[in-house]
Amino acid sequence: MRTRLLALLAFSVLLISIFRLEPDTNRLDSQMVPQLVASELNLDGNPASLLRLSWDIENIEMAKDSLRSIFKVSQEQTIEYGDGVFSIPLGYQEERVVTYVVKPEQVEEMRPSAVSLLPPLLAIFLAFVTRRTLLSLGAGILLGGFIITYSGGLDFIATAKLLFVDILYNRILVDDFHLEILAFVIFLSSTVALITRNGGIDGMVNSLTRFAKNSRSVQAVAYFLGMGIFFDDYANTIVVGNSCGPLFDKQNVSRAKLAYIVDSTAAPVAGVAVLSTWVAYQISTFAPQLPTIGMSESQGYSLFLETIPYRFYCLLALFMVGVVVWLQRDFGPMLKVEAKARNSGSTRDDSATQAERIEAKDGIVPQGRNGLLPLIVMIFGTAFLIYYLGATSIAADAAAGGAEAIAALKTSGFDYMRHVLGASDSTYAIYLGSLSAFILAIIMSLRPKHLSVKEIAQVTTQGVRVLFKDAIMVLLMAWGIGKICEDLGTAHFLVACFYDIMSPLWLPVILFASACLIAFATGSSWTTMAILQPNVVLLAYQLGEQVDIGGHTLLVLSIGAVLEGAIFGDHCSPISDTTVLSSTASHCRHIEHVRTQAPYAVVTAIVAITCAYLPVALWGASPFVCLAVGMLALLLIVRFVGKRATDIAAQLNANAL
Repeated sequence: MRTRLLALLAFSVLLISIFRLEPDTNRLDSQMVPQLVASELNLDGNPASLLRLSWDIENIEMAKDSLRSIFKVSQEQTIEYGDGVFSIPLGYQEERVVTYVVKPEQVEEMRPSAVSLLPPLLAIFLAFVTRRTLLSLGAGILLGGFIITYSGGLDFIATAKLLFVDILYNRILVDDFHLEILAFVIFLSSTVALITRNGGIDGMVNSLTRFAKNSRSVQAVAYFLGMGIFFDDYANTIVVGNSCGPLFDKQNVSRAKLAYIVDSTAAPVAGVAVLSTWVAYQISTFAPQLPTIGMSESQGYSLFLETIPYRFYCLLALFMVGVVVWLQRDFGPMLKVEAKARNSGSTRDDSATQAERIEAKDGIVPQGRNGLLPLIVMIFGTAFLIYYLGATSIAADAAAGGAEAIAALKTSGFDYMRHVLGASDSTYAIYLGSLSAFILAIIMSLRPKHLSVKEIAQVTTQGVRVLFKDAIMVLLMAWGIGKICEDLGTAHFLVACFYDIMSPLWLPVILFASACLIAFATGSSWTTMAILQPNVVLLAYQLGEQVDIGGHTLLVLSIGAVLEGAIFGDHCSPISDTTVLSSTASHCRHIEHVRTQAPYAVVTAIVAITCAYLPVALWGASPFVCLAVGMLALLLIVRFVGKRATDIAAQLNANAL
């Protein structure tokens, strides 16, 4: 009750505060107007060589930077401005000039306000108060729909059309990315259902038992598996969560602890790995702006490598997981959940009925290969497909005369792999990888004395049915509220409010905090990166020239701060898709996962700021020394603040007696 009252108080304070926010209208307009123009013109479907944009805006250079980013204008091309008209070269071969006039009333109408923050804030508030994820997300989506369609009164028909036709159907279900992610989740979860039924999971558990002798070792197995599947966070989450769950049950370790290990090794590992799908995306958010400071766009990968020592949150989060696993000490809500698991066994979320649960078929001899081979095919098949699709795309573009693709073919090693990852369709790759695993699981299940065709169909249907409420519906709603925030301009409003308060030495900390806030409110780390990062390069470099650490160091630190803040906010947000997948794959109640993980993430973020970001920015301290200090701080916190769940469980038993 007390927690709910505190949440209500905090929510009330937030509501009062947000309506006092004053955004920079120039920055807001420079962010929103180019997107509006690009959307209305649909230049991908109607190519042109030149766009003449009539637009009355005060900050011309800010507008040029935004136009260059939105319309993907190469650095070799110049955006001209004169007499209130921007001349934007679009790079298409077809000689066609498009003219667009931005009307003042358009700008006023599309300019977001503090109201844009209400849907995500309501969803977050209800998630913590009611602990009902679907209700919370649904309320946020519905409120956002009413806000968007409001025109002097509530229009239920227009709102329903917006939510179910425009957002759900046109922008989610018809979108390749969302369909491929859904297919990946369905196929891989169906694979897990099959290998559970044919004895594969039991066989893997039996094989891993020799390494998982106690609660520490089973957590270590999950930890190192999470570190090993580095190339994609979705694959990491689903594989580790589903594979390690039975081991945790066997040693009476909570599913909340598994969800924490899964979530805190998925995005952090993918984010700092030298080769991953995340790396390609992260580079794409800042590399196009590098020519503004005299660097070439191709130096984006080398600059990313420079940021790795400054990726304080991710590196410390990974270390934090290892410390918690090794010391077997917990604090906050996790301690209570772990103590409960030690007393009463697994904390697996069995909200599904007993009939819906999938167990190994009676009479089948458990064989680890039934489960291991499909997972191996998925992991290595996905990695190969990511490379193959990227390399094929580059070769095709080069054959068509694409300058960037031709340049990519002339590179080698990591630089070539960077281009491959950037050109690859990673979601299509993980979809095909999961499909391959599903097909192999079917083939292996059809062997004599295993499963019939009818049993395979029943198990697959059963797995999807159980998955529908726990994952698919929540994912759809998480994406839905993301689209609502996108339409309302939530992230743009936050950036416009907080951007101009940044000073040189405090820039990394403020960027980290801003990224945390945006990612927490929107539930999307990638959206946060895309919004903040394009504006960081020139600002950080120029401001850094005014202080002792220099422009380049402040640039590297600031880029890393945005990437880290986005991942931290995503970790703590109940509406994040990766958070949803982590709880689902681990069979942990979603809100329980959010509540138990948040204290660890917050402590890690505070240590990252105090022991790393501030010393590096204010005094030019070595990032390696700061990381060492941060690791020591986390070690001491866990050692002296954390308690052993077994000790708490023993005390509870003694008191009961």
